[in-house]
Amino acid sequence: MQRFYRRPVWAVIALSLFTALAGTTNAAASGGGRSGERTYLVTIENLTAGQPFTPPVAVTHNRRTDVFSPGDAASPGIRGLAENGDVPGLVAELRADRRVDEIVVADANGPVLPGGSVTFEITAERNRRQLSIATMLICTNDGFAGLDSLRLPGARGKQTIVYADAYDAGTEINTEDFDDLVPPCGPLTGVDSMGAGTGTSNPALAEDGVIAHHAGITGAADLFPDLHGFAGPVAKITITRIDGAAVYEVEIENESDGQPFTPPVVVTHRRAFDLFTVGHEAGAAVRGLAENGDVPGLVAAIEGRRGVSGVFAAAGPVLPDEETTLTVYAQPGARRITLASMLICTNDGFTGLDGERLPRRIGESVEYEANGYDAGTEINTEDFGDLVPPCGPLTGVDSMGAGTGMSNPALAEDGVIAHHAGVTGAADLLPDLHGWDDPVMEVTITRVG
Repeated sequence: MQRFYRRPVWAVIALSLFTALAGTTNAAASGGGRSGERTYLVTIENLTAGQPFTPPVAVTHNRRTDVFSPGDAASPGIRGLAENGDVPGLVAELRADRRVDEIVVADANGPVLPGGSVTFEITAERNRRQLSIATMLICTNDGFAGLDSLRLPGARGKQTIVYADAYDAGTEINTEDFDDLVPPCGPLTGVDSMGAGTGTSNPALAEDGVIAHHAGITGAADLFPDLHGFAGPVAKITITRIDGAAVYEVEIENESDGQPFTPPVVVTHRRAFDLFTVGHEAGAAVRGLAENGDVPGLVAAIEGRRGVSGVFAAAGPVLPDEETTLTVYAQPGARRITLASMLICTNDGFTGLDGERLPRRIGESVEYEANGYDAGTEINTEDFGDLVPPCGPLTGVDSMGAGTGMSNPALAEDGVIAHHAGVTGAADLLPDLHGWDDPVMEVTITRVG
């Protein structure tokens, strides 16, 4: 299974369709004074295989506000969001509540596509430290996901990870017909909906129900259970208190001619944390990254480990001669950085930094160079059939659809992490294209706050 995400062209086109439908604005704030204000970093990950989300609406408030409650009727704002993707309507409803502190519409990149994520900051003043989130499941009649009244983490640097379920607003019959869904559903999921869809509610489909857990996609009409369906939590939400944290811009440049990287994972931490060491065996998470591009597995393995301050992942692959920049945070005492990224066109190659120092003063920058490493966990066949599927397409080589996102026990080797010998041309890989000269990555870190 391919473990990292790349937005297809049809998805980019559909973003404009959604914007026209929902009229979404940039982050909006409301609320009174800033007594005892705290700041939180929130990441929302779409865990579904084919169910896109509208830009999530997040709000901080006191304990007397309920954005939604299972078993109760949906408010007009939640109904509009769940049926029609009406993000501005929900924002207006929340703004009218004097117990609300700040409202953020996390729409920097439009809808949150399957496998994608969005990260944003939100503040909360004293006595308004509950967090609620709501986002429409775009390919449903009146489905949405979210959290209601989650207590925000108290201590600086403390991280809370929760999972959000899918809910049915109970306001519209689940026809699963493109004519009754919002128009971006088809384009965002690669299905030809022939332009069908609507951004208004149909009174003939109205039902007088209450919010309940969503029963899922049945395939009654145009939706496909295998594509649009979902089971269990549909979103992972990570909340970290970051006020008082140091802020860094991390610029990662791919120095190779034809070797793409998976989305880099960056960790800020104390000295106690160690991800990999040359000359030692690779841990399970590093092995999963180096063999299969398992970025989510690596992030999950790092979160909560002793000494870790924050874990951050880039939005997509870093192609040859391109760069990506991440904003990362470090709590007091966390003065080191570790980075890891798979060399996509290898059997078990990766690159990264291990426990390097962060710059101490605002405005100060440091530069590091990273070599290519072999995890020592899989024989280097250089055969497309043993590599992750995106290798060919990302490098413009026809791999005839070959590839795998799973480890092959027959290729396992009991080695240790070592500098990579490079691409030899033993099978499908081409040394002049997929090869590299160390360093393969350049990293520039600047403290900006």
